[in-house]
Amino acid sequence: MKITCSPICSTRTTRVSISGLVLTVDGKEIDLSVIPEGGQAEAEDDSPLVGIVTREEVTIRYEYDGSLAEPNQSTELSDYVLEVTDGVMPSPIIWKPLEQEPADV
Repeated sequence: MKITCSPICSTRTTRVSISGLVLTVDGKEIDLSVIPEGGQAEAEDDSPLVGIVTREEVTIRYEYDGSLAEPNQSTELSDYVLEVTDGVMPSPIIWKPLEQEPADV
């Protein structure tokens, strides 16, 4: 499935996974099998999806925690378009390096 992320700086980070025709966004399951093959639907206002939705392609309102992300994110649309066939979608966000705990001396 082609997933396009529409990034929004926030205080949380969206989690996305896919299994067959079921897309899960932040724990909310969206069954795309209700869309006929070759058909399309319009995303509902309260949905994490945006615009036209098909079985093969969706756009997701993708929130990311601005305090954990690098301040300069890509402006290239292609960096936010991911192909996911099964499992957890990787984040398209550039994250700050994790601070490591000091080693015991």
